[in-house]
Amino acid sequence: MKTLFKWSLRLIIAIVALFIVAAVALIIFFNSDQLKTTLTNQVKEKTGAELVIEQDLSLSFFPWLAIETGGITLSQPPGFTQDKPALEIGAVSASIKLLPLISGDIEVGAVSLTDATLNMTKGPQGKSNLQAFTEALQKKSEADTAQGTSTTKEALELSLQKLELTNFTVNQFDAKNTLSQSFTLEQLMVEDFNPGEFRPVLASGRIAGEANKPDMKWALAGDLKVSKDFKQIDLQKMDASVDNVSATIQSIALTGVLSVAQGDSTLIEHKGTAALDGQKIQLNASAGLGKVNDIKVSLSADSLTLDQFMATSSKKEVEAKPTADLSPIADFLKQSRIQGDLTIGSLNLKNSKFTDVTAKLFNKGATLHLDPFKAKAFQGELATTASVDFASKPLALAVQPDLNNIQIGDLLAAFFDFERLSGLGALDLDMKTKGSDAKQMLQNLNGTGHINLSDGALMGIDIEKLIASGLSLQSLNQEAYSGKTVFAGMKGDLKANNGVIDLSNFAINSPVFDLVGKATTDANKESIGGSFQLVLKGALKEQVEAKYPKLKDKKLPFELKGTWAEPKANIDYEAIIKAEYQGKIDEKKEELEDKVKDELEDKLGDFLKKKKKDN
Repeated sequence: MKTLFKWSLRLIIAIVALFIVAAVALIIFFNSDQLKTTLTNQVKEKTGAELVIEQDLSLSFFPWLAIETGGITLSQPPGFTQDKPALEIGAVSASIKLLPLISGDIEVGAVSLTDATLNMTKGPQGKSNLQAFTEALQKKSEADTAQGTSTTKEALELSLQKLELTNFTVNQFDAKNTLSQSFTLEQLMVEDFNPGEFRPVLASGRIAGEANKPDMKWALAGDLKVSKDFKQIDLQKMDASVDNVSATIQSIALTGVLSVAQGDSTLIEHKGTAALDGQKIQLNASAGLGKVNDIKVSLSADSLTLDQFMATSSKKEVEAKPTADLSPIADFLKQSRIQGDLTIGSLNLKNSKFTDVTAKLFNKGATLHLDPFKAKAFQGELATTASVDFASKPLALAVQPDLNNIQIGDLLAAFFDFERLSGLGALDLDMKTKGSDAKQMLQNLNGTGHINLSDGALMGIDIEKLIASGLSLQSLNQEAYSGKTVFAGMKGDLKANNGVIDLSNFAINSPVFDLVGKATTDANKESIGGSFQLVLKGALKEQVEAKYPKLKDKKLPFELKGTWAEPKANIDYEAIIKAEYQGKIDEKKEELEDKVKDELEDKLGDFLKKKKKDN
């Protein structure tokens, strides 16, 4: 928005200057066709572009020299393939007071510009058409100076009673000539303009939204000052806002002081506040825009709540939603050097609170880093490094969190809407993923980690009830899956591969049993599975062994399967008992076989002896 405002102002100044030249020429001699020819030739000579003025220039005289015309088009610079003109103007008018010209001053009455379109695009070597125009004008000016033909004089005193722009649209096209952004200035009003002095300014407009989305509405008010050389723009008491930003952000507002300075590069500075749906953030930023953009930013807030910005969509909405085009952000980051810091007293997310939040911001190419990011959260401490790669499709993230003495259940509920595990402990991860929402991130998760919890619970499975069902040989019912399993300790190693998460060296310790083994969950199918050994303790061990003496000191096979929504578990007592008795059966069978064999051999021996005796 700042860049568009800067270029819009430049365009206005250029148009005013054009008509001042025309007005001075008209005082001496007026011929509409001849004047249009002169203007088009000058534009062609200085920029290489074609200027077309379809309407005649109408003229009125004293005390104001007023001129108006329309149907103006300016072609793209040489070498640009965009088929749309660089500039189109439906109607333009300007009035200049004659008498002040005698003393070298320019007193402009009113300048009006209606139904204009500026089409910004890229050409050879990624250069924008506006940059090409600027370089062409600069080269022409240097050549005129070198030849001693430059007509540059000391700047005249310029005043403007009224400037009004109506329906001025700026279209941004990418390198493939596809429209990527459309910005419309519906109304701009400046009165009693004098370079070097602050004057009130009012502006409003819209920004084209995505397909089937409403346009964003914007408004700007403040006190505007433009330096006499038109290289410095200051905006005080600024109050800017954008509404209908997205499905999760209704409005963004910016207040404070803004300045734009034009030199070898453009320097933009802002001091004030930004507000997301009414939540204020102190924002101080400076940006040197050139071949490399040097950006420094400081963000701070006493309190910030993000719940409304993290709203989840239905499965159909997620599948139907097109992938956001983040290439403009990636391209900007590739040409930028960003340094910044973030400080938030209290960051609230889904009933979870992060306090004393601090982070350092910087970028490497298209990747934005938060290193380190620190906070107090979930009754413990969080320290991590994180990065976001905007050039990746979909968005790629990498995190290396080190969390100590945290409530794991609060964390899982806050970030993944997973409420089946609680416990106090530590989580150490080194993970990478891609995606625009929590589900997609889980499905693309890769990396390793370790978990170590104490005094927690597994929701949705009551292992004690499962054991009790086995004791009474009852069929498992929903009640067994509606409770929870309380544990004293849980630990295990994590390994994720494209959303398939293996949990090895897994162990749960409770007052009545120990559970060891391994498990797997697939985020793509939302399924779970695991194979464990269950070792009973205490009174529960005594009850089982009293019921099944053959299970004394035996490890019970424990199987976990099902989905995240409906996990199922099973303890196979029958298999254990069968296995126990199968050994006895096999031993008895072998004993009987040996006995039959011996008896058969004895009988066969007696038969052979008897037959020999008969012979």
